[in-house]
Amino acid sequence: MTQHQPYDHALKSLMGDRAAEIIPQLVPEAELLFEQNVEIKRELLRADLVYRIQYKGKPHLLNLELQTGSDYEMALRLLLYHVELHLAYKLPVISVVLYLFETSVPEPPYKETSGDEELLILHYRVLALWTLEARDILQKRVIGMYTFLPAMAGANPALLMQAVNEMGQQYDRPHLVRHLTRFRIILHRTKTLAQQDKKIVEDYMQQYKYDSLLDEDPEIQERIARGKVEALQETVIMAVENKFPALIELARERVLMVTKLDALQQLVAFIFNSPDEATARWLLNTLPSQSDTK
Repeated sequence: MTQHQPYDHALKSLMGDRAAEIIPQLVPEAELLFEQNVEIKRELLRADLVYRIQYKGKPHLLNLELQTGSDYEMALRLLLYHVELHLAYKLPVISVVLYLFETSVPEPPYKETSGDEELLILHYRVLALWTLEARDILQKRVIGMYTFLPAMAGANPALLMQAVNEMGQQYDRPHLVRHLTRFRIILHRTKTLAQQDKKIVEDYMQQYKYDSLLDEDPEIQERIARGKVEALQETVIMAVENKFPALIELARERVLMVTKLDALQQLVAFIFNSPDEATARWLLNTLPSQSDTK
């Protein structure tokens, strides 16, 4: 898993829950028209979040990109998404990049030039969380934006504990655990808070029995179980690579099809106890292959 994926998952999930509340904060004068993320041809386009919105009284598309670090090709990707979306929907496209943590950010607009001639100009918007005031969001009581508070300017333990308290009053238990999980992900990574301040907020979250809330949430538990399976699959593959390197490709093909924890634990033991390569090959060939599932 790449480093940015936990943030992608958490924040795309947040936008799925609270897009109508969040979008007007990111794009003033914008209003969400449809709750769902616009369906686009994902094999051609990898835009993060695309919504149909009303902007200044007229229909538009909003392309929202979530970034955890610098990306020198961001403007070019936005240009690609803009053209694809405009071609598909014949609507004006507003492109916004939301940077979560302090990093270098591009300066809009993007210009394509030929000598002193401007061939193309793409206007897009850049929002950097660390330049937004946490207290403004709290005072407006935009609870859907509270996930972002730890990365905002002026965040401190008292403000964040108040935000946690308001989330506890707003949400039922299943929704609370998801919002606290997203909040905690941002809290861990942000550099706007000292380590001791993060610990104060973490300790305060425990009044909601945060760890037991995790145990009750099926989505969280499914993710934890999937992580255990992936870790054991990798252990089996590493065991094969260590003892029988000639079988590594076969192992990668077959082991990834095994998803039961007890079966994977047995595989680790069998590989380490296999007397020779032929026995290990026979064992791997007894496992299901991708062609078996088609």
